[in-house]
Amino acid sequence: MYRILLTLMLAAALLGVSNAAIADIESELVTYRIVTEDSEEIREETNAVSPNDVIEYELRYTNVSERPITGLRIVGHIPTETTYIANSASASIMTSLEVSIDGGTSFAAEPLIVTDSSGTQTEISADEYTQIRWNSLVGIQPGETHVFTYRVVVN
Repeated sequence: MYRILLTLMLAAALLGVSNAAIADIESELVTYRIVTEDSEEIREETNAVSPNDVIEYELRYTNVSERPITGLRIVGHIPTETTYIANSASASIMTSLEVSIDGGTSFAAEPLIVTDSSGTQTEISADEYTQIRWNSLVGIQPGETHVFTYRVVVN
């Protein structure tokens, strides 16, 4: 059984906002193991996983300031020894979703399509994704909490 080291697997980062705005946001990461019982999906909070477990990361962001915060970019890392589950990302607010295959150097919409020098387009498999990023299209109002989730499977 693998032990999840939350400090190493902390799946959340705020990008694209000022330092003042970062101070105005509280964040929390909750890790769930997804199990199915009697055809019903159950989320169990966990800090330990085994191969083939499906894990859901839930990133919660709360605006603790007295003003709206805009321009948030939330990044979820795909931990090593896991594989992102295609199209599993969701958000409680309007966002655009992007993925990266190069550790966050560049991002593009999911599914990621690359074009080679001959013009041939190829869809990149989700198992090559290293990060996902939500770009908030609306502000987070004072006192509001927004939730971003995505799933991986443990290799």
